[in-house]
Amino acid sequence: MLRAIFTMLRPFELCLLLVLSLSAMLANLGLLGAAAWLISSAALMPPLYALTLGITAVRALGIGRAVLRYGERYFTHAKAFQLVENLRLRLYDIANNLANQPLKQAKQGTMLNALLTNAAIWQDFFLRGLLPPAAILLTTMLLMLLLCPVLGYGVLLLPLLYISHLLPLWLSPTGKARFSRAYRNTLLDYAQGSHELLTAGTLGTACTELDWSAGMWQQKLLTSQKKQDQIDLSLGFLRVLTLLVIFALLIDAVQQEIISGIELSLWLLVLLALMQELAQLPPAVRHFQEAKLAAKALQAPAIPKASAPATASELLTVQDLAFHYPQSPAIFTDLSFSIISGCHTAIIGDSGSGKTTLAYLLAGLWQPTNGTISYTPTATSPICALPQGSFLFSQSIRENFLRLHPDISEIDITNALQAAQLSKLIKSLPKGIDTPLGDNACTLSGGERNRLITALILASKCPLLLFDEPTAGLDTPTAEKVLDNIIDRSNLTGQTVIVITHDLPQLHRFQQVINLNTYANC
Repeated sequence: MLRAIFTMLRPFELCLLLVLSLSAMLANLGLLGAAAWLISSAALMPPLYALTLGITAVRALGIGRAVLRYGERYFTHAKAFQLVENLRLRLYDIANNLANQPLKQAKQGTMLNALLTNAAIWQDFFLRGLLPPAAILLTTMLLMLLLCPVLGYGVLLLPLLYISHLLPLWLSPTGKARFSRAYRNTLLDYAQGSHELLTAGTLGTACTELDWSAGMWQQKLLTSQKKQDQIDLSLGFLRVLTLLVIFALLIDAVQQEIISGIELSLWLLVLLALMQELAQLPPAVRHFQEAKLAAKALQAPAIPKASAPATASELLTVQDLAFHYPQSPAIFTDLSFSIISGCHTAIIGDSGSGKTTLAYLLAGLWQPTNGTISYTPTATSPICALPQGSFLFSQSIRENFLRLHPDISEIDITNALQAAQLSKLIKSLPKGIDTPLGDNACTLSGGERNRLITALILASKCPLLLFDEPTAGLDTPTAEKVLDNIIDRSNLTGQTVIVITHDLPQLHRFQQVINLNTYANC
């Protein structure tokens, strides 16, 4: 994943950003050096014209530093935001390809967390963990060359100081990330299974376990922060000690008339500025550590091959399926059924019987505790499913279609929206299907959001279409029309529909009804 991320960066762009960062850093050191030279020279009360060069240098370097800093911030932030956008799109493509496959040991929320959290870590790494260390290294090497005639072997203190500031790369603890993932996974499991836990009467035990996991995470964070503070304090003392040693060497050079007192003040301020830059290295190294962990977490899990179903006509076969959350009773056990091509199926059950849980299992987002789910091998993905709570992109309706179906045509988008009863909504939007929807489509109502998810599924070419409560939040006439269109379109396209519903009066539309109450462990 690290290599894939760096392929998003062009060598020319990296060189440009590094040159800007290095130039801004050198301008800062040069400004302090020029100011030291000007003040020291003025103390000797020379003619005013003798200070003209110093005054001009201070002004030029002051303006240049501001311009270079602005340019560095502008281009690095622009590239960082472009990087994280491309990374999130790549991760979405990975999640999209995996969504319709039975994953081994996959956990709900992992890919979403990677999309939102780990990609943002990479954005911070590019801004604070990649360019600053490289620019500081080049600056240190340049100062070594300039000070070598003055300090002799004492100039080796600068690279040694630089290397010592890479100490957090080996000493900083990384176990906090493991506790963070453990807490997040536990929280997601219990949040998704709260209804089932409540039904089973084990919600109190689950909350106690969640509190313990949060406490362990907090303890690890405090321990990690304490060690980081100790390392930073030690490195601060080391910088002061190194500066004092180099200052003593510079005084000796003045006594030997290798440099003048004015040059002494110049180099002293330049070295003080370098020490301030070196203080940025430990945080940059920690950003690098976090980026490595994030890249590791972004690796796509392997997809096991689906076992062949019993007969060629069966699109989906579920055999002895069971699922339970960690340390909780099973939600359902010994669930077995098959879906034949053209046999539209409704899945019903009381609240807490595991309807949405089954949707996640069929979509391949969760791994069953026991049993198997197998699909007929096809040229395309076997099933298209967007369970309740699925994320919607903020840009526009068109963008949501293109992200899920990159090759979709304009007419297919229109037909899917019409079937989902969204034509009036599209006409009311300022820019139609190109109108921004806000974060996770927050500008849409609950019913409109459900209908958009329905439209996205209807646009799929997969042989199996899974709808999770498509009529939730809709009035009766609209719900009936949406359900009619789902079944009518699937009959025309030869696709098979699975609908998770609580709308019992509509069950006559389906050839097969699976009641999870029969299998629920309530």
